[in-house]
Amino acid sequence: MGDPRAFGLSGILLAVSLVVPACGGSGGSDASSSSGLEASKKLTALTDAEKGTLCDWMVGRAGSYGNPGSCDRTQPAPMSPFLAYDDQAACVADSPDATFTQCQATVAQLEACIKTLPACATLTDVSNSSACAILSSC
Repeated sequence: MGDPRAFGLSGILLAVSLVVPACGGSGGSDASSSSGLEASKKLTALTDAEKGTLCDWMVGRAGSYGNPGSCDRTQPAPMSPFLAYDDQAACVADSPDATFTQCQATVAQLEACIKTLPACATLTDVSNSSACAILSSC
């Protein structure tokens, strides 16, 4: 999974289930209300291209690309941003796939979770968001 502090799509799912604590730039500035993907599509059924689109949207709202990027990755895990990746490819590689057989969450459910999170969101932010609880089976 690379940097243990750099959690992505599967990091959200893991953080929620445990209740633990390419595209340029800085996070937190994407004002789009959705990723543009089919809302009812299951996360495990996304193609790599769709995962890339979802990663860009999530990172734009609650994380950053680049190392160091705009989110401070030097904090201990519960306070470190989990959507901080070197690039889109690293986020896509960290996304759930068909082997996550118990995951039934949809794009819309993940988007609802991400919308509740601040820029440079931490695992603590995820565990404190009731909108993210729906992803616990993932």
